[in-house]
Amino acid sequence: MKIDCRGLACPEPVINTKKSLDLLDDNALLEVLVDSNASRENVIRFANNEGLSVSDEITEDGSVKITIVKGFACSVVDPDGDKFLNKVLFIKDDKVGEGELGSKLIVGFLKSILELPKLPKTVICVNKGIYLTTKNTAAVEILQELEKKGVEIFSCGVCLDFYEVSDELKVGVVGNAYGTVESLLNSDGTISL
Repeated sequence: MKIDCRGLACPEPVINTKKSLDLLDDNALLEVLVDSNASRENVIRFANNEGLSVSDEITEDGSVKITIVKGFACSVVDPDGDKFLNKVLFIKDDKVGEGELGSKLIVGFLKSILELPKLPKTVICVNKGIYLTTKNTAAVEILQELEKKGVEIFSCGVCLDFYEVSDELKVGVVGNAYGTVESLLNSDGTISL
């Protein structure tokens, strides 16, 4: 089966991929055409998270063809699972409150997380929160340390594009609406800043 997701905004490429995979039998191939790096990363990450075999290649017209083999999903036991809380830190702004104090507070909160015995499983940055993964040097350094400890860090792809900082992402990966909602609903709780 082939689907064309070129020109579609987040989260449509992932949703269309999921719907198409749901229609296929095991060991079937799905080819997904996309035309942006964010869509490429999101579809590949979705397929990997589902335990599916995935590869990609650039086509003659500059699009990306992602080939997914639907098979039997498998999961691996995470030996570090006991060091994480199944919680999501959902960050909507680059500060807590207003002005200079708010900027200091967000860095202080992030720094405090590094010292906790259990870490959140995922950090999701949306709206102006994406400045913490792109422009705020102190926050980037802290988030890089969290990432080294195994915390997943996502920045909203639509937000990165809106604020024109897609090329400035310094930590984590580009996220999408489908993955964000899935993380929020599958967690044991969300902490919103």
